[in-house]
Amino acid sequence: MDRALAGRRSPGRARSVTETRVRRLSRGTRWFRRLAGDRGSTNIEMAILFPVFVLLILLGVQVGLIFYGRTVALAAAQQGAVAEAAYGAPDGIGHTQASAYLTRMGDVLNDWEVTVAPAGEGAPEPTAVRVTVTGTTLGWLGMRFQISQTAYSPIEQFTTEDDS
Repeated sequence: MDRALAGRRSPGRARSVTETRVRRLSRGTRWFRRLAGDRGSTNIEMAILFPVFVLLILLGVQVGLIFYGRTVALAAAQQGAVAEAAYGAPDGIGHTQASAYLTRMGDVLNDWEVTVAPAGEGAPEPTAVRVTVTGTTLGWLGMRFQISQTAYSPIEQFTTEDDS
C-alpha cells in the first residue's frame, strides 16, 4: 500500500465510534499539550489572591461595624432629643434616655458621651434641643473609629391662637 494512502480510510467504509472518539481526544490532547507549561499556575494565583479576598471581606465587615455604630449613636441622640424636647419634660431626661439606650445596645459604642444643649436662632428662650452622642466603634485588631452623631428636636410648647 502506498504511504500517502495509508492513513486514509476507504470511501465505502464507515468511521467507527471508537475511531471518532480517538480523533476527538487527539485534538483535545494537542490543545492540552499547548497549555502543559501552565501546570500549577492556578495554585500560585490562588496563593496570591486569597489574602486579598480575605482582606476585602474583613474590610467589608469593618465598614459594616462603623455604619452600625453610627446608626446606634444617631438613634440614641434622637431618643434623647425627643425626650428632652417633650412638653413638661424634667431637666436632664434627654441625657438619661440616650444613656439608657446606649447601655441597652451593649458594646456597639465604647467610651460614649452624651451632650445635651439648647439651640435657638436668636430667640430669648431656646426653641430646640440638640443632643450629640460621641464614642468609638468596634474594630478589628484594635482599630477604633471615633464617631459623632447629632439630633435636633423643637421644644414642645403650649400655644394659643393669640400667640401666633
